[in-house]
Amino acid sequence: MTRLVAVELQRLRARRIVLLALVASVLVAGFALFTVYQHAVQLERARSGADVMFQQQLEWWEENGEQERATCLQQQEEERRLSGDGSVDFGCEQLRPPTPESMYGAMPSLAAQYDELLVTLAYPFLLLALLVGSTHVAAEFTHRTMGSWLTFVPRRGLVFTSKVLAAALVSVPVVGVGVGLVLLGVPAVFRWHGIDGGGSSEVWVALAWAVVRILGAGLLAGALGAGAGFLVRHSAVVVGVLVGYLAVVEAILGSTVSRASRFLLSNNVRGFIENGTEWRVVEDCWGPTGECREVVERLSFAQSATTLVVVVLVVLGLALWRFVRSDVD
Repeated sequence: MTRLVAVELQRLRARRIVLLALVASVLVAGFALFTVYQHAVQLERARSGADVMFQQQLEWWEENGEQERATCLQQQEEERRLSGDGSVDFGCEQLRPPTPESMYGAMPSLAAQYDELLVTLAYPFLLLALLVGSTHVAAEFTHRTMGSWLTFVPRRGLVFTSKVLAAALVSVPVVGVGVGLVLLGVPAVFRWHGIDGGGSSEVWVALAWAVVRILGAGLLAGALGAGAGFLVRHSAVVVGVLVGYLAVVEAILGSTVSRASRFLLSNNVRGFIENGTEWRVVEDCWGPTGECREVVERLSFAQSATTLVVVVLVVLGLALWRFVRSDVD
């Protein structure tokens, strides 16, 4: 088995799809780092007085701000007098001079920046791992080389397992390159602009485990892609099924049936990476009062991991059954 996996890895290394996936992973990470850099530049320019838009807002406040607040307070008092409700609040205290943070948002800490970027970027990284696995297997059927390969290794179970393992293992560099660039690039941006990243040892330990979980999700995505390739035998069909699932299940069903949201792959991937997650859904909007009820949905890491593993095992089981039972052209 080890020898077969090594051969499959050699064959994967020779495929252009792996190089393209690595390049795509670098581009995705690079674009994310560019947005972090742009955010830091905007804040730096605003603080130094070089940002035109911020200076215009500041000049307007210096000319009209106090008058605007006084007018707001006057209207608020008038409304309180007329309504007899002393709790009426027009938000006049929120009228304050603009700051770089209020206009462009505060720069999050290094750990918070990692949390936001890694969870968001995990999805395209996992998609790349899935595409590499599916294309590697589907190409064997498209180019009719699977039958030739079985003449050298006639045991279909071993061939199936070796290809799935190889696709899972090759996901590590595909996902790892992008994650590594983010891990190195964000502190480089912070240091370049003199931003204190902060963070305790507990935060960095949690971050390390998050990276391990992302790589683990990559292994599952690679194996799932290989299984899908065995099942449908064409990479374009795999992409079509994935797009259909995202459009019908994730987008439509997930937004209309709130109770189904905990079974969506996207939420389970997030729960797996974040070591448990939660989100809010709105229910009972058609009740007698017409008021919606907000419910907090929670997913534990154990439930997310179980869901993802079950999905992968079901696809692999169906793929193995078809591969063993059907003819190979």
